[in-house]
Amino acid sequence: MILFGVLSQAPGGPLTPYLQNPHITEADIARLKHNLGLDQPVPIQYLHWLGNVVRGDFGYSTSNSESTIDAILERMPATLELMGTAIGLALILGVIFGIVSAIKQYTWVDYVITTLAFFGQSMPVFWFALMLQLLFSVNGFTGFGYHIALPSAGISSGDTFDLGDRLEHLILPASVLALIYLAGFSRYMRSSMLEVIHSDYIRTASAKGLSRFVVVMKHGVRNALIPLVTIVGLTVPDIVGGAVVTETIFAWPGMGRLFINALGQFDFAVLMGIMCLAALFVVLGNLLADMCYAWLDPRVKYS
Repeated sequence: MILFGVLSQAPGGPLTPYLQNPHITEADIARLKHNLGLDQPVPIQYLHWLGNVVRGDFGYSTSNSESTIDAILERMPATLELMGTAIGLALILGVIFGIVSAIKQYTWVDYVITTLAFFGQSMPVFWFALMLQLLFSVNGFTGFGYHIALPSAGISSGDTFDLGDRLEHLILPASVLALIYLAGFSRYMRSSMLEVIHSDYIRTASAKGLSRFVVVMKHGVRNALIPLVTIVGLTVPDIVGGAVVTETIFAWPGMGRLFINALGQFDFAVLMGIMCLAALFVVLGNLLADMCYAWLDPRVKYS
């Protein structure tokens, strides 16, 4: 409701693409407003839109007359491929780096990981993406007897599916996103792990003669993952929205780029469809996090 109200107050409204056409007259605009119901009060417009959404109709794009559902479903696989790879890689490395950093607290290993984490958190995404393109695509990286030249844009080089080619196109955008998520995940994991390894039950397990590895991995990591699960649950909506900046820079045909294009043309139906789907994934992300709590912590029970 809030999103609909905000978008309805934007200058030009959903008819912005038509207003830029010099061949469209004021009479044509008035007729379009009447046909689309835009001449009615905003609450009435919202009720009509909501009634259509309940029936599974999110409307059609005003820029190319494409169905909103078809536009989203067409670009969702590319976004899932990119975001799934980036978040999965960042989660695995973030947990490992967080554990190592906590165990090696105040050693050079901890300082290196912490420095890299702060570097990742403060790095502007657009700048880092452009630097990777310059280093590995425009100029090509030469070192250790190898010359690396990766694709700078797109999801593939041709129309036919080639796994090797898709992986080459995935490396740069996934690396940019993975660094951003990795920085946060490793910091949360380190903080949580430090709190856990100083707990009484960890000291009790060590006093029983268990090895350091068993104490940390079996008793410590599982409980330390609980706060991280909350953070990962909050990143689930990012999968829907995609990485807007990253997908735009690398010309990745995903939902983030679709959102930017729809925003530039004020494609009302597409914008509302993407944001409603993102809101749904907020709920699903929190639900999955709650389910993971019960698996990680036996004290959590659901009735």
